Amino acid sequence: MRSPRWSAAGAVAVPMIAAVLAVSACGGGSNGAGGAYGTGGSTSASASGGDGYGSSGDGNGGYGNSGSGATAQGGALKTETTSAGTILASSQGMTLYYYTGDKPHSGMSSCNGSCASTWPPLTGTVQAPSGVTLPGNIGAITRQGGVHQVTINGYPMYTYVGDKRPGQVTGNGMAGEWHVIKMAAATAAGGLMKSETTTAGKVLANPHGMTVYYYSVDKPGSGASACTGSCAAQWPPVVAPVRIPDAMMMMLPGKIGTIIRPGGVRQVTLNGYPLYRYADDKMPGQAKGNDEGGVWHVIKL
Repeated sequence: MRSPRWSAAGAVAVPMIAAVLAVSACGGGSNGAGGAYGTGGSTSASASGGDGYGSSGDGNGGYGNSGSGATAQGGALKTETTSAGTILASSQGMTLYYYTGDKPHSGMSSCNGSCASTWPPLTGTVQAPSGVTLPGNIGAITRQGGVHQVTINGYPMYTYVGDKRPGQVTGNGMAGEWHVIKMAAATAAGGLMKSETTTAGKVLANPHGMTVYYYSVDKPGSGASACTGSCAAQWPPVVAPVRIPDAMMMMLPGKIGTIIRPGGVRQVTLNGYPLYRYADDKMPGQAKGNDEGGVWHVIKL
């Protein structure tokens, strides 16, 4: 079995951590590939509605020339518990989405014409929900025709016409480009990471005892994961918060940290490498993913 190679040598003592997390999936599933949300605080934004988006679309994906679809749902945003987790919703409880076709902080939306009829932009004066941590700042952009659309961390927000009532997330993962905005968990302290004895030796495991892996394709310290979409379905991210037992601190080959994945998910890292589980490991002590493809490896203790 191949031993993991880390960019920093030796064991480093790490403090217990209790990072707030926001759980999400990537790409075509419930976790979205695309631009990652930042960690800024929340503010209110004024996004007053308008009459339309002009006479022509933006040429994105062959969308038509009509249909503004603006959704004026001002007031305090909400959180809703859904099949995709706890997500950000409009003041009326309708699920909000972001679109990976948009470029964050560009001041523009790539969804116009008939696209905006299917994915109505969120407009109105909104406030952040109380008692939660948003995965970015609330702001606004000016769309075609002067309509002001609410944004989160530079991403325009939309609802979906296929959602008929609060709690529905039928647009999540649509075409691999539309994704819900997942919220931070209310729990302040996470579970204790564990060590498990496997065929690969004594390895790091998550609080449920499932073997943890790193992916050698990831660039340590980059703040990003190279495993999204179907990859993340097979190799689910280890999400924060977690805590490190005192006895394990000096055994780890690096420092514990987090990165922010698309949609606001906080993924646990070790020495800058994002950590993952393996879907084919069904019980503690299994390490079926070790050396998979020559790029997936356990963390030996």
